[in-house]
Amino acid sequence: MTVVAVRNVIKSYDGAPALNGLDFETREGEFFVLLGPSGAGKTTTLKVIAGLEDPDAGEVIFDGQVINTVPPNERPVGMTFESYALYPHFSVFENLANPLRAPGRKLPAAEIRNRVDKIAKILRIDHLYHRRPGELSGGQKQRVSLGRTMIREPAVYLMDEPLSHVDAKIRFELRIQFHRLEALRNCTTIYVTHDYVEALSLGDRIAIIDTGQIVQVGTPKQIYHQPKNVFVARMVGQPHINLLDAALEVNGNEASLIISQGGFSIPLSAKLRQILEQVNAPQELTVGIRPMDISINSEAQKATARVRSDVFEPFGSLGLLAVKAQDIYLELLLDPDLTVEPDSPLGVDFRADRLIFFDPDSQNNLLWNEDYNG
Repeated sequence: MTVVAVRNVIKSYDGAPALNGLDFETREGEFFVLLGPSGAGKTTTLKVIAGLEDPDAGEVIFDGQVINTVPPNERPVGMTFESYALYPHFSVFENLANPLRAPGRKLPAAEIRNRVDKIAKILRIDHLYHRRPGELSGGQKQRVSLGRTMIREPAVYLMDEPLSHVDAKIRFELRIQFHRLEALRNCTTIYVTHDYVEALSLGDRIAIIDTGQIVQVGTPKQIYHQPKNVFVARMVGQPHINLLDAALEVNGNEASLIISQGGFSIPLSAKLRQILEQVNAPQELTVGIRPMDISINSEAQKATARVRSDVFEPFGSLGLLAVKAQDIYLELLLDPDLTVEPDSPLGVDFRADRLIFFDPDSQNNLLWNEDYNG
């Protein structure tokens, strides 16, 4: 199975950098996800790997061999485009079968039919064989485009937002299918998305990309629980992580975080105090806490923070509650069946072991550990 490496790749358009020293390497047979906001360089990365764009500098390497000068049609890749890239005058069946009829491939008609049927049934488009792209919905076009890529059985799959135009139910079903597809398990896949749920669900590892550079590479657990900086912490998770301005106060063997804008403090264990001392943590910190790690204390008088409820929104299996602590707002997740009236006095507690400590100047995670296993 192919290992893809991108080494210090630079690519600019009209002087504006799209990739700025991009550097990463997949592992054999890995489902590798590139996650980042719009304009981060995700699609450009795939085009450079596929040979559709030439890098200004740097190398693209397959299994130790530099392939910068290898033409696109000779690279063992299959690419799914966000813009579908379907032949408008071909039927769905013909669009799916077309890669199997490319020059140099002499497959029997029966095998072509069998492979088209197999992919079409997985993607639930076998009933659309006789339609042309102009007669399809956006989600149907996306699935046909995905099928065209998968049917080639390349050594490397390049997928550019393949689920972006698919409705939520089909998106969930296709994510499940991605885990089951033997073709994807037997090759390397580089999958681009701006959706952190897709990234966490599908990726063996995730690379966070911003302004044409890799910010962090890690497993879903590492990315979620050990973000390298504030950008990564905000990129992954919905609702977004709560970020608090805090002052570290040490009194003998005791330590706490003073959240002056919220009018409360969070006690820290002796072990956590020692760890912060070992990394020379500054007195002023930015502290992150995810909504799932804040809870309501039924005995409000004993709670870490006294707050007042603002807005409660039930979302199926979870409820999102926004609360106000003096001058700051916090978001936390609750049972959706709870009834929380606006402006109700509440008490909340924080999982101190899940606090993430950032330097307020560099915005880097002070306790980041690339070997974190959870």
